[in-house]
Amino acid sequence: MKKGFTLVELLSVIVILGILASIAIPTINTAINSSRNKAYNEQINTIQNAARTYMSKNSLKLPNQEENAKCTISVSTLQKEGLLSVDDIDNPKYKKNSSKPEEKFKNFDGKVIVTFANNKYKYEYVISSSVPNC
Repeated sequence: MKKGFTLVELLSVIVILGILASIAIPTINTAINSSRNKAYNEQINTIQNAARTYMSKNSLKLPNQEENAKCTISVSTLQKEGLLSVDDIDNPKYKKNSSKPEEKFKNFDGKVIVTFANNKYKYEYVISSSVPNC
């Protein structure tokens, strides 16, 4: 009597592994994309908080307290001031040759727009802006 597996047994194992892989791969991809989105949003929050800290230290640079007065702070300025580390500007959503704006850049190199509206300052990260610097 020969020892080993029959062709039917091998094919059934391959089919079962294929079914398991077809279930697991989409779930894993969803988890990875969700983690990247969370990390991306955390990086944006970190950049905006660094801009708040910068403006609290340089309050004379804040836009006038007129409705919709605006100015910008670049990420490179925040980094030069020591408010952001190299890890804070890595883009977790980066994909080489992507057409989506949030995936094009390996590092965050945009600006934070500081807007005075409704009697408070609002901070929003943008990739590019024509608003003058603070």
